[in-house]
Amino acid sequence: MSATDLPGGTSPAVTEFERHRAELIRSRLAMNVLFGVLFLAALAASIYVSRFYPDRLASGVPRILEYFGTIMPNLELDKLFMGRDAETGRAVPGSITYWYTDFWKYIALIGETILMALTATIMGAAAAFLLSFPAARNLAPNTPIYWISRRFLEICRGVPEILYALILVFAVGIGPLAGVLAIAIHTAGALGKLFSEVNENASLRPVEGIRGVGGNWFEQMRYGVVPQVMPNFVSYTLLRFEINVRASSIVGFVGAGGIGQELNRVISLYSDDRVVAVLLLIVLTVTLIDLLSERLRTHYIGKEHFA
Repeated sequence: MSATDLPGGTSPAVTEFERHRAELIRSRLAMNVLFGVLFLAALAASIYVSRFYPDRLASGVPRILEYFGTIMPNLELDKLFMGRDAETGRAVPGSITYWYTDFWKYIALIGETILMALTATIMGAAAAFLLSFPAARNLAPNTPIYWISRRFLEICRGVPEILYALILVFAVGIGPLAGVLAIAIHTAGALGKLFSEVNENASLRPVEGIRGVGGNWFEQMRYGVVPQVMPNFVSYTLLRFEINVRASSIVGFVGAGGIGQELNRVISLYSDDRVVAVLLLIVLTVTLIDLLSERLRTHYIGKEHFA
């Protein structure tokens, strides 16, 4: 009788494989149960700490609606589209003109906010692009460079933009420059993380081919990896631009320029109707940028990928 002709018709190799497979299944099941218990414990602790209770939500939602009712402008239908008074040159209360008295000021600040976000996105994406290759586990030249690149990206994205803005306002003064630098630092960390993960999923066959004909590390990245990952890089960068427009509105609260600085001013002056006017412009701007980014992504990546 041969070694493979054991009773039951099962070879030792198959028996060992099945035993090892059963161990893996039991180990995975045990880990899933452990992670499930830890998740439920963390969820329960989060609910307790945040007091996320149904009764609080039920009492809070009407207050939100009440608040929006108090800050809405007092528009009157018969005066809605009236312009400024011919004698005094002032807008008529109850009209859209009166509500958006500072409309062109808001538009200028919205433009400043978009330019801040655009500049910060370009700077941050450029830094993320350069750091994403040494920060990828499968592409880093050596372990120390990989570790340093990863930790640097974590520091960049680990601190909120508004805290960077506070520090930079003290360093370079009040104005858009502090906001641009703060958002660019955070963008570099966030995009660097995403870019490096895209790099880790890239095929290494082109890299091996370029290395085989004597190409150095930079040539391997340039010709073996970049053509594969560039569409995803562009998509993530456009998404980050949308996020940075919103971030530019927030850093203005600490004097870092943009429409956020004006929003902070009208909130401080309790000009509730002006708050709504500014918020509507911000929402409209973000929506338009989102639509434009979608068109750009479709144009660059190709419509066939969305079919």
